[in-house]
Amino acid sequence: MKLAPIVLFTYNRPWHTQQTIEALQKNELAKESELFIFSDGGKDEVSWKKVNEVREYLKTINSFKKVILTFQDKNIGLADSIISGVTKIVNKYEKIIVLEDDHVTNKFFLKFMNDALNFYENEEKVWHISGWNYPIKCENLNKTFLWRVMNCWGWATWKDRWQNYEKNPQKLIENFTKEEISIFNLDNIANYYEQIVKNLNGSLDTWAVFWYATIFKNNGLCLNPVRSFVENIGLDDTGTTTSLNSNYSNNLEYDTSNIDFEKNIQENNLYEDKIKLFYLNSQNHNILFSKYINKIFDFLKTLQSGSEKYILYGSGTGTELVLSQIPNDKILFIIDKNLKKHNSYIKNIRIISLEYLKTFDDGNGKIIITVFGRGDRISTMLENEYSIDKKRIIILDILDTY
Repeated sequence: MKLAPIVLFTYNRPWHTQQTIEALQKNELAKESELFIFSDGGKDEVSWKKVNEVREYLKTINSFKKVILTFQDKNIGLADSIISGVTKIVNKYEKIIVLEDDHVTNKFFLKFMNDALNFYENEEKVWHISGWNYPIKCENLNKTFLWRVMNCWGWATWKDRWQNYEKNPQKLIENFTKEEISIFNLDNIANYYEQIVKNLNGSLDTWAVFWYATIFKNNGLCLNPVRSFVENIGLDDTGTTTSLNSNYSNNLEYDTSNIDFEKNIQENNLYEDKIKLFYLNSQNHNILFSKYINKIFDFLKTLQSGSEKYILYGSGTGTELVLSQIPNDKILFIIDKNLKKHNSYIKNIRIISLEYLKTFDDGNGKIIITVFGRGDRISTMLENEYSIDKKRIIILDILDTY
Protein backbone atom coordinates (compact mmCIF):
# COMPACT_ATOMS: atom_id res chain seq x y z
CA MET A 1 0.00 0.00 0.00
CA LYS A 2 1.37 3.38 -1.03
CA LEU A 3 1.19 5.71 1.96
CA ALA A 4 -0.50 9.10 1.73
CA PRO A 5 1.65 12.20 2.29
CA ILE A 6 1.10 14.04 5.57
CA VAL A 7 0.57 17.79 5.39
CA LEU A 8 0.98 19.91 8.52
CA PHE A 9 0.06 23.60 8.79
CA THR A 10 1.83 25.74 11.39
CA TYR A 11 1.85 29.34 12.52
CA ASN A 12 3.22 30.83 15.74
CA ARG A 13 2.80 28.23 18.48
CA PRO A 14 6.14 26.52 19.23
CA TRP A 15 4.94 24.33 22.10
CA HIS A 16 1.79 23.11 20.33
CA THR A 17 3.77 22.39 17.17
CA GLN A 18 6.35 20.36 19.06
CA GLN A 19 3.65 18.29 20.82
CA THR A 20 2.03 17.58 17.46
CA ILE A 21 5.31 16.54 15.81
CA GLU A 22 6.47 14.38 18.72
CA ALA A 23 3.16 12.49 18.77
CA LEU A 24 3.30 12.00 15.01
CA GLN A 25 6.87 10.68 15.25
CA LYS A 26 5.61 7.89 17.54
CA ASN A 27 3.29 6.60 14.81
CA GLU A 28 4.40 3.22 13.46
CA LEU A 29 4.23 4.46 9.85
CA ALA A 30 6.05 7.76 10.45
CA LYS A 31 9.42 6.57 9.12
CA GLU A 32 7.76 5.42 5.89
CA SER A 33 5.79 8.65 5.39
CA GLU A 34 6.61 11.94 3.69
CA LEU A 35 5.81 15.03 5.76
CA PHE A 36 5.07 18.39 4.10
CA ILE A 37 4.98 21.38 6.45
CA PHE A 38 3.53 24.75 5.45
CA SER A 39 4.56 27.55 7.82
CA ASP A 40 2.52 30.75 7.52
CA GLY A 41 4.21 34.14 7.94
CA GLY A 42 3.67 36.54 10.83
CA LYS A 43 1.21 39.42 11.01
CA ASP A 44 3.45 41.72 13.03
CA GLU A 45 6.80 41.84 14.82
CA VAL A 46 5.54 39.87 17.84
CA SER A 47 4.03 37.06 15.78
CA TRP A 48 7.08 36.91 13.49
CA LYS A 49 9.27 36.22 16.51
CA LYS A 50 7.15 33.17 17.37
CA VAL A 51 6.93 32.10 13.72
CA ASN A 52 10.73 32.11 13.45
CA GLU A 53 10.97 30.13 16.69
CA VAL A 54 8.65 27.52 15.18
CA ARG A 55 10.69 27.44 11.98
CA GLU A 56 13.96 26.85 13.81
CA TYR A 57 12.36 23.84 15.45
CA LEU A 58 10.92 22.58 12.15
CA LYS A 59 14.42 22.50 10.66
CA THR A 60 15.45 19.89 13.27
CA ILE A 61 12.64 17.40 12.58
CA ASN A 62 13.53 13.85 11.57
CA SER A 63 12.00 10.35 11.98
CA PHE A 64 10.10 10.62 8.70
CA LYS A 65 10.99 9.31 5.23
CA LYS A 66 11.28 12.89 4.05
CA VAL A 67 10.45 16.33 5.48
CA ILE A 68 9.69 19.16 3.03
CA LEU A 69 9.36 22.67 4.47
CA THR A 70 7.53 25.58 2.86
CA PHE A 71 7.97 28.97 4.58
CA GLN A 72 5.61 31.76 3.57
CA ASP A 73 7.27 35.20 3.44
CA LYS A 74 4.01 36.88 4.49
CA ASN A 75 0.85 36.04 6.40
CA ILE A 76 -1.79 34.51 4.13
CA GLY A 77 -4.02 33.20 6.91
CA LEU A 78 -4.96 29.67 7.93
CA ALA A 79 -7.81 29.29 5.43
CA ASP A 80 -5.78 30.23 2.35
CA SER A 81 -2.79 28.29 3.64
CA ILE A 82 -4.82 25.09 3.97
CA ILE A 83 -6.72 25.50 0.69
CA SER A 84 -3.57 26.14 -1.36
CA GLY A 85 -1.42 23.60 0.50
CA VAL A 86 -3.94 20.77 0.33
CA THR A 87 -4.65 21.45 -3.33
CA LYS A 88 -0.95 21.42 -4.26
CA ILE A 89 -0.12 18.16 -2.48
CA VAL A 90 -3.29 16.17 -3.21
CA ASN A 91 -3.09 17.04 -6.90
CA LYS A 92 0.37 15.48 -7.02
CA TYR A 93 -0.14 12.46 -4.75
CA GLU A 94 -3.87 11.66 -5.34
CA LYS A 95 -4.56 11.40 -1.59
CA ILE A 96 -3.61 13.31 1.53
CA ILE A 97 -3.60 13.31 5.35
CA VAL A 98 -3.99 16.76 6.95
CA LEU A 99 -3.08 18.07 10.40
CA GLU A 100 -2.80 21.47 12.04
CA ASP A 101 -0.25 22.47 14.66
CA ASP A 102 -2.46 21.56 17.62
CA HIS A 103 -3.56 18.06 16.56
CA VAL A 104 -1.89 15.49 18.81
CA THR A 105 -2.32 11.98 17.42
CA ASN A 106 -2.59 8.47 18.77
CA LYS A 107 0.29 6.21 17.63
CA PHE A 108 -2.10 4.34 15.31
CA PHE A 109 -3.39 7.49 13.60
CA LEU A 110 -1.39 7.08 10.40
CA LYS A 111 -2.34 3.41 10.12
CA PHE A 112 -6.03 4.22 10.52
CA MET A 113 -5.96 7.03 7.98
CA ASN A 114 -4.01 5.09 5.36
CA ASP A 115 -6.13 1.97 5.83
CA ALA A 116 -9.32 4.02 5.50
CA LEU A 117 -8.04 5.83 2.40
CA ASN A 118 -7.28 2.47 0.84
CA PHE A 119 -10.57 0.85 1.91
CA TYR A 120 -12.85 3.61 0.59
CA GLU A 121 -10.75 4.77 -2.36
CA ASN A 122 -13.24 3.48 -4.93
CA GLU A 123 -16.38 4.14 -2.87
CA GLU A 124 -17.65 7.31 -4.51
CA LYS A 125 -20.09 8.11 -1.69
CA VAL A 126 -17.30 8.44 0.91
CA TRP A 127 -15.56 11.81 0.59
CA HIS A 128 -13.73 12.38 3.86
CA ILE A 129 -11.94 10.46 6.63
CA SER A 130 -11.99 11.98 10.12
CA GLY A 131 -9.44 11.14 12.78
CA TRP A 132 -11.46 12.73 15.58
CA ASN A 133 -14.88 12.03 17.05
CA TYR A 134 -17.04 13.55 19.76
CA PRO A 135 -16.44 11.88 23.15
CA ILE A 136 -19.67 9.88 23.07
CA LYS A 137 -20.42 6.68 24.98
CA CYS A 138 -19.38 3.80 22.77
CA GLU A 139 -19.73 0.53 24.70
CA ASN A 140 -20.52 -2.46 22.47
CA LEU A 141 -20.75 -0.31 19.36
CA ASN A 142 -18.98 -0.46 16.00
CA LYS A 143 -15.54 1.10 15.78
CA THR A 144 -16.37 3.35 12.82
CA PHE A 145 -19.47 4.95 11.33
CA LEU A 146 -20.53 7.08 8.38
CA TRP A 147 -22.50 10.30 8.54
CA ARG A 148 -22.87 13.60 6.69
CA VAL A 149 -20.90 15.99 8.95
CA MET A 150 -17.22 16.75 8.33
CA ASN A 151 -14.72 17.01 11.20
CA CYS A 152 -11.36 18.66 10.43
CA TRP A 153 -9.25 17.74 13.47
CA GLY A 154 -6.97 15.33 11.63
CA TRP A 155 -8.49 14.28 8.32
CA ALA A 156 -7.87 12.77 4.92
CA THR A 157 -9.33 12.74 1.43
CA TRP A 158 -8.63 12.01 -2.24
CA LYS A 159 -7.88 14.22 -5.24
CA ASP A 160 -11.07 13.34 -7.10
CA ARG A 161 -13.17 14.47 -4.10
CA TRP A 162 -11.14 17.56 -3.19
CA GLN A 163 -11.22 18.87 -6.76
CA ASN A 164 -14.89 19.76 -6.14
CA TYR A 165 -13.97 22.09 -3.26
CA GLU A 166 -15.31 25.60 -3.67
CA LYS A 167 -15.27 28.53 -1.27
CA ASN A 168 -18.18 30.63 -2.51
CA PRO A 169 -20.47 31.74 0.32
CA GLN A 170 -22.72 33.81 -1.94
CA LYS A 171 -23.40 30.85 -4.22
CA LEU A 172 -24.11 28.54 -1.30
CA ILE A 173 -26.53 30.96 0.36
CA GLU A 174 -28.40 31.40 -2.92
CA ASN A 175 -28.68 27.63 -3.44
CA PHE A 176 -29.39 26.33 0.07
CA THR A 177 -33.08 25.62 0.70
CA LYS A 178 -34.61 26.03 4.15
CA GLU A 179 -34.83 22.25 4.53
CA GLU A 180 -31.19 21.82 3.46
CA ILE A 181 -30.06 24.38 6.03
CA SER A 182 -31.82 22.38 8.75
CA ILE A 183 -30.22 19.11 7.65
CA PHE A 184 -26.82 20.82 7.20
CA ASN A 185 -27.15 22.14 10.78
CA LEU A 186 -27.54 18.62 12.14
CA ASP A 187 -31.32 19.10 12.22
CA ASN A 188 -30.80 22.51 13.82
CA ILE A 189 -28.82 21.14 16.76
CA ALA A 190 -25.70 22.99 15.55
CA ASN A 191 -25.28 26.13 13.44
CA TYR A 192 -22.69 25.39 10.77
CA TYR A 193 -24.61 27.46 8.21
CA GLU A 194 -23.94 30.62 10.25
CA GLN A 195 -20.24 30.22 9.41
CA ILE A 196 -21.08 30.53 5.72
CA VAL A 197 -22.99 33.74 6.38
CA LYS A 198 -20.13 35.15 8.45
CA ASN A 199 -17.64 34.34 5.70
CA LEU A 200 -19.82 36.32 3.32
CA ASN A 201 -20.07 39.40 5.54
CA GLY A 202 -16.36 39.30 6.34
CA SER A 203 -16.58 38.63 10.07
CA LEU A 204 -15.03 35.19 9.55
CA ASP A 205 -12.45 33.75 7.15
CA THR A 206 -12.43 29.95 7.31
CA TRP A 207 -12.14 26.99 4.97
CA ALA A 208 -13.63 23.93 6.72
CA VAL A 209 -17.34 24.78 6.51
CA PHE A 210 -16.98 25.02 2.72
CA TRP A 211 -15.45 21.56 2.54
CA TYR A 212 -18.38 20.31 4.59
CA ALA A 213 -20.78 22.16 2.27
CA THR A 214 -19.07 20.65 -0.78
CA ILE A 215 -19.49 17.16 0.65
CA PHE A 216 -23.08 17.89 1.69
CA LYS A 217 -24.14 19.28 -1.69
CA ASN A 218 -22.71 16.19 -3.38
CA ASN A 219 -24.52 13.82 -0.98
CA GLY A 220 -21.16 12.58 0.31
CA LEU A 221 -20.45 10.77 3.56
CA CYS A 222 -17.65 11.11 6.11
CA LEU A 223 -16.05 8.27 8.06
CA ASN A 224 -15.57 8.76 11.78
CA PRO A 225 -13.82 6.51 14.27
CA VAL A 226 -15.99 5.99 17.34
CA ARG A 227 -12.94 6.58 19.52
CA SER A 228 -10.65 9.42 18.45
CA PHE A 229 -7.14 9.13 17.08
CA VAL A 230 -6.65 12.88 17.59
CA GLU A 231 -6.85 15.35 20.45
CA ASN A 232 -7.02 19.09 19.80
CA ILE A 233 -4.70 20.77 22.32
CA GLY A 234 -5.40 24.22 20.89
CA LEU A 235 -8.65 24.80 22.77
CA ASP A 236 -6.78 27.23 25.01
CA ASP A 237 -7.47 30.47 23.09
CA THR A 238 -4.04 30.31 21.40
CA GLY A 239 -5.47 29.43 17.99
CA THR A 240 -6.66 31.77 15.26
CA THR A 241 -10.16 30.33 14.81
CA THR A 242 -11.15 28.02 17.66
CA SER A 243 -12.15 28.51 21.27
CA LEU A 244 -14.10 25.62 22.75
CA ASN A 245 -14.32 23.86 26.06
CA SER A 246 -12.92 20.66 27.51
CA ASN A 247 -16.07 18.72 26.60
CA TYR A 248 -14.42 18.14 23.21
CA SER A 249 -11.29 16.51 24.65
CA ASN A 250 -10.46 12.83 24.17
CA ASN A 251 -8.27 10.29 25.92
CA LEU A 252 -5.94 8.72 23.34
CA GLU A 253 -4.42 6.10 25.64
CA TYR A 254 -5.98 2.93 24.24
CA ASP A 255 -5.28 0.35 21.56
CA THR A 256 -6.87 1.23 18.24
CA SER A 257 -4.55 -0.84 16.07
CA ASN A 258 -7.28 -3.06 14.63
CA ILE A 259 -10.27 -1.27 13.09
CA ASP A 260 -13.17 -2.76 11.17
CA PHE A 261 -14.42 -0.27 8.61
CA GLU A 262 -18.10 0.37 8.05
CA LYS A 263 -19.29 -1.54 4.98
CA ASN A 264 -22.88 -0.29 5.07
CA ILE A 265 -22.53 2.86 2.95
CA GLN A 266 -25.24 5.01 4.47
CA GLU A 267 -25.60 7.47 7.32
CA ASN A 268 -25.66 5.87 10.76
CA ASN A 269 -28.54 7.48 12.63
CA LEU A 270 -27.67 5.85 15.97
CA TYR A 271 -24.33 7.65 16.13
CA GLU A 272 -25.90 10.81 14.75
CA ASP A 273 -28.37 10.81 17.65
CA LYS A 274 -25.60 10.22 20.18
CA ILE A 275 -23.69 13.22 18.83
CA LYS A 276 -26.83 15.36 18.92
CA LEU A 277 -27.30 14.43 22.56
CA PHE A 278 -23.66 15.33 23.20
CA TYR A 279 -24.26 18.77 21.68
CA LEU A 280 -27.33 19.31 23.83
CA ASN A 281 -25.59 18.12 26.97
CA SER A 282 -22.40 20.09 26.39
CA GLN A 283 -21.45 23.10 28.47
CA ASN A 284 -22.45 25.42 25.63
CA HIS A 285 -25.98 24.04 25.59
CA ASN A 286 -26.66 23.06 29.20
CA ILE A 287 -29.46 25.59 29.68
CA LEU A 288 -31.23 24.49 26.51
CA PHE A 289 -30.62 20.86 27.41
CA SER A 290 -32.15 21.29 30.84
CA LYS A 291 -35.22 22.97 29.37
CA TYR A 292 -35.50 20.24 26.77
CA ILE A 293 -35.19 17.39 29.25
CA ASN A 294 -37.64 18.94 31.67
CA LYS A 295 -40.25 19.47 28.96
CA ILE A 296 -39.85 15.95 27.65
CA PHE A 297 -40.03 14.44 31.14
CA ASP A 298 -43.12 16.47 31.99
CA PHE A 299 -44.81 15.29 28.81
CA LEU A 300 -43.83 11.64 29.26
CA LYS A 301 -45.24 11.65 32.78
CA THR A 302 -48.66 12.39 31.29
CA LEU A 303 -48.37 9.14 29.30
CA GLN A 304 -47.61 6.96 32.32
CA SER A 305 -51.24 6.56 33.36
CA GLY A 306 -54.20 5.35 31.31
CA SER A 307 -54.65 2.31 29.12
CA GLU A 308 -52.98 3.64 25.95
CA LYS A 309 -50.17 1.53 24.48
CA TYR A 310 -47.22 2.93 22.55
CA ILE A 311 -44.88 2.02 19.72
CA LEU A 312 -41.47 3.73 19.72
CA TYR A 313 -39.84 4.78 16.45
CA GLY A 314 -36.06 4.68 16.75
CA SER A 315 -33.74 2.65 18.96
CA GLY A 316 -31.26 5.36 19.93
CA THR A 317 -30.84 7.80 22.78
CA GLY A 318 -34.38 9.18 22.40
CA THR A 319 -35.83 5.74 23.02
CA GLU A 320 -33.61 5.31 26.06
CA LEU A 321 -35.04 8.58 27.36
CA VAL A 322 -38.63 7.44 26.81
CA LEU A 323 -38.04 4.03 28.41
CA SER A 324 -36.69 5.73 31.51
CA GLN A 325 -40.12 7.33 32.02
CA ILE A 326 -42.73 4.96 30.57
CA PRO A 327 -43.18 1.42 31.96
CA ASN A 328 -42.21 -1.43 29.63
CA ASP A 329 -45.68 -2.96 29.75
CA LYS A 330 -47.05 0.09 27.96
CA ILE A 331 -44.67 -0.37 25.00
CA LEU A 332 -45.85 -2.73 22.24
CA PHE A 333 -42.59 -2.77 20.27
CA ILE A 334 -39.84 -0.57 18.85
CA ILE A 335 -39.44 0.32 15.16
CA ASP A 336 -36.01 0.76 13.59
CA LYS A 337 -35.19 1.08 9.89
CA ASN A 338 -32.02 -1.00 10.30
CA LEU A 339 -32.94 -4.50 9.11
CA LYS A 340 -30.07 -5.98 11.14
CA LYS A 341 -31.85 -4.98 14.36
CA HIS A 342 -35.01 -6.92 13.50
CA ASN A 343 -35.97 -9.30 16.33
CA SER A 344 -33.35 -7.89 18.71
CA TYR A 345 -34.34 -6.35 22.04
CA ILE A 346 -33.92 -3.24 24.17
CA LYS A 347 -34.85 -3.76 27.81
CA ASN A 348 -36.83 -6.87 26.81
CA ILE A 349 -38.82 -4.90 24.21
CA ARG A 350 -38.75 -6.32 20.71
CA ILE A 351 -37.35 -4.28 17.81
CA ILE A 352 -39.21 -4.59 14.51
CA SER A 353 -37.55 -3.49 11.30
CA LEU A 354 -39.45 -0.74 9.50
CA GLU A 355 -39.68 -3.11 6.55
CA TYR A 356 -42.07 -5.32 8.57
CA LEU A 357 -44.16 -2.55 10.11
CA LYS A 358 -47.30 -3.33 8.10
CA THR A 359 -47.12 -6.94 9.28
CA PHE A 360 -46.90 -6.12 12.98
CA ASP A 361 -48.97 -2.94 13.25
CA ASP A 362 -52.66 -3.65 13.85
CA GLY A 363 -53.63 0.00 14.10
CA ASN A 364 -53.60 0.06 17.89
CA GLY A 365 -51.25 2.17 19.99
CA LYS A 366 -49.77 5.56 19.33
CA ILE A 367 -46.36 5.87 17.70
CA ILE A 368 -43.83 8.04 19.54
CA ILE A 369 -41.09 9.32 17.23
CA THR A 370 -38.03 9.47 19.46
CA VAL A 371 -35.48 10.46 16.82
CA PHE A 372 -33.95 13.88 17.44
CA GLY A 373 -34.74 16.59 14.92
CA ARG A 374 -36.29 14.44 12.18
CA GLY A 375 -39.80 14.10 13.56
CA ASP A 376 -41.64 15.88 10.77
CA ARG A 377 -39.90 13.94 8.02
CA ILE A 378 -40.45 10.58 9.72
CA SER A 379 -44.09 11.43 10.40
CA THR A 380 -44.65 12.28 6.73
CA MET A 381 -42.96 9.04 5.68
CA LEU A 382 -45.14 6.96 8.02
CA GLU A 383 -48.29 8.65 6.75
CA ASN A 384 -47.46 8.41 3.05
CA GLU A 385 -45.65 5.07 2.83
CA TYR A 386 -47.29 3.09 5.65
CA SER A 387 -50.76 4.68 5.79
CA ILE A 388 -50.37 5.60 9.46
CA ASP A 389 -53.09 7.94 10.73
CA LYS A 390 -51.48 11.24 11.70
CA LYS A 391 -53.55 11.24 14.92
CA ARG A 392 -51.56 8.20 16.09
CA ILE A 393 -48.21 9.98 15.81
CA ILE A 394 -46.47 11.78 18.70
CA ILE A 395 -43.31 13.73 17.83
CA LEU A 396 -40.70 14.30 20.53
CA ASP A 397 -38.94 16.89 18.40
CA ILE A 398 -36.22 18.97 20.06
CA LEU A 399 -36.92 21.93 17.79
CA ASP A 400 -40.36 22.45 19.28
CA THR A 401 -38.99 22.72 22.82
CA TYR A 402 -36.72 25.78 22.41
